[in-house]
Amino acid sequence: MRYGATPALARAVLLAAGFGMIGVLTGTPAAVVVAVPFLAYVAWAMITRPVSPTVVVRAAPTSVAIQEGDAVEIRVVAEHPDGASAAGTLIANWPAVPGVRFDPADGALVDSGDLAEGVAVTVEPRRWGRYLVGPAQVAVTDSARAWRAAGRATPASIIVRPVSQPLEGASGVARPIGVAGLHTSTAKGDGSALADIREFRLGDRLRRVNWRVTSRTRTLHVNETHTDRDTEVLLVTDSTHDVPGIRPEDATSLDATVRAVAGIAQHYIGFGDRVALHDLGRRVRSLRAGTGRRQVALINDALSRIDRAASPGLPAKPLPRIASGTLVFFCSPLLDPGALAELVRLRRLGGEVIAVDTLPESIGTVASLAKPERHSFLVEAWVVRRLERELSLRRLADLGIPVVPWRGTASLGGVLLAMAAARQAPRMAVGR
Repeated sequence: MRYGATPALARAVLLAAGFGMIGVLTGTPAAVVVAVPFLAYVAWAMITRPVSPTVVVRAAPTSVAIQEGDAVEIRVVAEHPDGASAAGTLIANWPAVPGVRFDPADGALVDSGDLAEGVAVTVEPRRWGRYLVGPAQVAVTDSARAWRAAGRATPASIIVRPVSQPLEGASGVARPIGVAGLHTSTAKGDGSALADIREFRLGDRLRRVNWRVTSRTRTLHVNETHTDRDTEVLLVTDSTHDVPGIRPEDATSLDATVRAVAGIAQHYIGFGDRVALHDLGRRVRSLRAGTGRRQVALINDALSRIDRAASPGLPAKPLPRIASGTLVFFCSPLLDPGALAELVRLRRLGGEVIAVDTLPESIGTVASLAKPERHSFLVEAWVVRRLERELSLRRLADLGIPVVPWRGTASLGGVLLAMAAARQAPRMAVGR
């Protein structure tokens, strides 16, 4: 930004010249005396004029990632290109951003002193997501308020990662795939869960000897354990539609999807499973299967970069194939026929599919028709749409796909316990 004379300096020059000319032409000493303060101000402005004709204003940090519920400080600083320090006044005015609270509330800041120290505003996003704060309208003046540079600072990008809490319940893995995780299988072998105690056989390892039973029976006994198995968990998100709730503060379907995915990922990575991420709506970048804290961070980072305002407008991106036995969590409002078809296709490919319904609970209910202040054709349309959707959900249940509404971390507890129990249930032999 380039410095220019302020209206105060222009007025001082005009008044000093005007009164000086009147005093000289008319021979009035009083007019000359009146012009002296204005001349002194002009002289002071010329002496304290900024050395550099331009000033660089930037907002720091330009990019930051925080957890949901945290706040971040964004500082606007002014620097001269030649590195010379300068004193003056820095004014910054941040524009309002939906879903973001500023401190001060109006986002306007004024500070006098060293321009390099700048002014800071505290930004607190209310929900997860990616926010572009700014650019702020900035004005820099010198200590005499005679020279002023105005413009815009660089915008600040804030990424708010969703708060993830692990699910409440069992693992629900019916058919483990690998041999490295924490799921106990019914097969006996190397593992940590005790299955039985038997007499020693040739080839048994000495570390398996149960010395307490051996000393009591006077016969060498060893422990038998269940093998530990892992599996691959696939998290499928449907971001093609973001269905809002009745009230503006209600969670949308995309909010529920993000919180469900974050909780499920943390839950299964804690079991040692490999977790992958795929989005049908192309808003979230796909992630290969991985495990450990790094995978949790990658998933949360991918979720937090979703642009709420943008609509993809692209066709759904189906999965080419999955391994048989993959545990699939399909998080969707279950409104799009293409998403329902993809859900059924994943089941036919051999996946253990669970449909997580993320449609807001308050929308499309019959109770909403009884409220006259909210009665409208849109409310009636959503009631009819929810009734039509119930038919699709019944067809999914007939195909063996459980549909669980997302209502928090305890939502999937029942279905996961049922799947864990089914793993231990006896199987009926089929005669040939």
